[in-house]
Amino acid sequence: MGAKKALERSQKNLADKLASKGLKLPLYPTPQLIDRARTVMGSIDFDPTSDPVQQVLVNATSVPTIEINPLQEHWHGNVWVSPKGAVRDCRVWLNKTINEYRGGYINSFIYFCSASELLRASPVLWDYPVCIPFKRVKQLRATATGFESVSPSTWNLLVYGPPVDQALSDIDKITLFYNTFRDVGRVIYNEYAGDGWSKDLEYYEDHKGVI
Repeated sequence: MGAKKALERSQKNLADKLASKGLKLPLYPTPQLIDRARTVMGSIDFDPTSDPVQQVLVNATSVPTIEINPLQEHWHGNVWVSPKGAVRDCRVWLNKTINEYRGGYINSFIYFCSASELLRASPVLWDYPVCIPFKRVKQLRATATGFESVSPSTWNLLVYGPPVDQALSDIDKITLFYNTFRDVGRVIYNEYAGDGWSKDLEYYEDHKGVI
């Protein structure tokens, strides 16, 4: 009972501090969304945006230590990136992700955030497969008693960087991303960009993917 009360006080103190700065408790991706990302990439080897709460949900093979700033270090493997914060912070994380990918330090990535302004502010993301959900993806807020489902005030997006080694087993990775997320939203990239979006909306209405 004492530990529970202490946790509740800690949560309230954090909420009060964030409120005084005009901030909110962070939102976290759902296990369903993380499972889909793991299906596409095959594994989640590194989560540079992890914290103790997010690691419970993501269960990445490795995360940065508290002494390391992941924005100043190189990453590795298949990477899940889900930054918290507004457009400026999310843009910094997107640029870092793409630099690591283009530099050959990571094998693949899935980037998820709720700063939909990036669709305009960071046109570099259109070089990659992008999924724009047909409705806002609910996320999780940590509370003293567990998690509560929250619908963010802004839209979400997912960006996928497929493996660059082009091994035979990876050739269909973009198609796998498309098939894994098309029941959630519109997947836009090259061969899929020119067809009618109405068929994807119809598919979504029929299947209503849950993440």
